[in-house]
Amino acid sequence: MAEKAGEKKKATFICARNTLEGVYPPLILALQAVRAGAETSLFFTFDGINAVRKGGIKKAKYFPPGLLGVIPGIPALATRMMVRMAEENAGIPRPEDLLEMCQLEGVKLYACQMTVDMMKLRPEEFLPGVEIIDAPGYMKLALAADINIFV
Repeated sequence: MAEKAGEKKKATFICARNTLEGVYPPLILALQAVRAGAETSLFFTFDGINAVRKGGIKKAKYFPPGLLGVIPGIPALATRMMVRMAEENAGIPRPEDLLEMCQLEGVKLYACQMTVDMMKLRPEEFLPGVEIIDAPGYMKLALAADINIFV
């Protein structure tokens, strides 16, 4: 797709899970997209909506596959280990820091209206700057975007 003179590229990402593997990819990709000069949006739906609720992203866990993931205490231990590995081995900040970086660098954050209604959430439960939009609102963003990724 050829870029018209002076027209910014646009990118949208969907986050549907508030787990480490659910929040890291869209946050990292959104941050890189905005840094590359794209107008960038993140749409949070289903359990992913908890990432943009006050204190919610700190609850993102890593559940190891198989039986290990259901043993009490293992997800908390695995989460600490994975976050430390991301920081120390890959230079990736904690999810809550990535989310703050996205906000500071201009990524627009949207919460899904349907999920808000289903979970009976209130606007004041969300981080400052999070806008609640419905599916048609997201589709307007997505159809105008150069790239859309459901992570």
